[in-house]
Amino acid sequence: MLVDIQKAIDWIEGNLEDDISLDDISDYIMYSKYHTTRQFKRYTGSTLKKYIQLRRLTKAAIKLRDHHVRIIDVAVMYGYSSQEAFTRAFKDVFGLTPYAYQKNKKMVPYILKQDVLFPDNLPNEGEIIMVKDSEIKMSLEEMPAHQFIYLEKDGVDNYIDFWEEMEQEGHDCDKLHGVLASIPGHFNEGYGGFRDDGYLFGTDAPLDYEVDPSYGFKVKQVETKKYLRFEHPGFKEVEFEEALRQVRRIALKEFDFDMKDYERDTSFVNAYEHSGMEICYYFIRIPLTKS
Repeated sequence: MLVDIQKAIDWIEGNLEDDISLDDISDYIMYSKYHTTRQFKRYTGSTLKKYIQLRRLTKAAIKLRDHHVRIIDVAVMYGYSSQEAFTRAFKDVFGLTPYAYQKNKKMVPYILKQDVLFPDNLPNEGEIIMVKDSEIKMSLEEMPAHQFIYLEKDGVDNYIDFWEEMEQEGHDCDKLHGVLASIPGHFNEGYGGFRDDGYLFGTDAPLDYEVDPSYGFKVKQVETKKYLRFEHPGFKEVEFEEALRQVRRIALKEFDFDMKDYERDTSFVNAYEHSGMEICYYFIRIPLTKS
C-alpha cells in the first residue's frame, strides 16, 4: 500500500506541468478513484488536490527564484488560467506576491515532495549494488565565501535524532525544511554538519542574502575554502543506510589526513554531510585549511 502511494507521488512529481486527473493517478497505481483519494489522505495527511496545488506553487517559486521568466508564463505552466489567480494562490501560501518574491527572493516555506516510505517498506528491486572502499570517489573542491544559515542541537550526532528533538520542542520541522530549501545557494537541499558536541542542519546562501530573523536561524560567515569530498558512486533507496555508513567510516574514521599543503579545519564543523533519496546520493565534505 505505501509503495503504491509513493508511486503515485512520484508520478505526480513528474507531471506537475501537465493536466493531472484523479483518473490518471488511479489508473497508474491500479486503484479505484475512491481508494486512491482515501489512501493518499491517510498516508500523506493531505488531499490530492491540495498536495498537487502546493507542489505546483513550490515549483513555480523555484522558477521565479532561479530564472528570468515572466510571471504569466509561470502561471500558465503550472495550471493557472490567469496571472491574477496565480498571484492570489501564491500569496495565500507564501505570504507575498510572485512579483515580490521574484524581486527579493525572501525565505518562504516551500512544500517539499512527500516521502511516505520507511526502510522496511522500501522496494528491493534490481541488482544490489555493493562497492569496494576503493570505489568511494574522492575529490578536492573549492566553495566561494558564503553565509551558512542553520539550526543546531547539542548532544546529538545525526540527522534523525536532530529532527526528533526539534519536533519534541514544538518546531514545525516540515516548515523549517521548506524554508531552508527556498534559500538560493550552491546546494539545492539543506545539509547537516558534525561537531564534537552536536549536530547542525542548514544551507548556504550568498553573502548579501537577507536572512529573516523570525525563523530563529543562526548565521555563520564562511570564507572561501577548499573541501575534501568523499562520495558514494550510487545506490538504491534500500541501501541508503549501508552507503551512509561506508562513506562515514572512510571519511571520518579511516582516512589519513596527512596531506601535502592542507590539514583539517575543525574551527566550525568537523564535516558536512549531504544526502538525497529521490535521486540517491550521499557525500561528505571535510573543510581544509592551508598547513
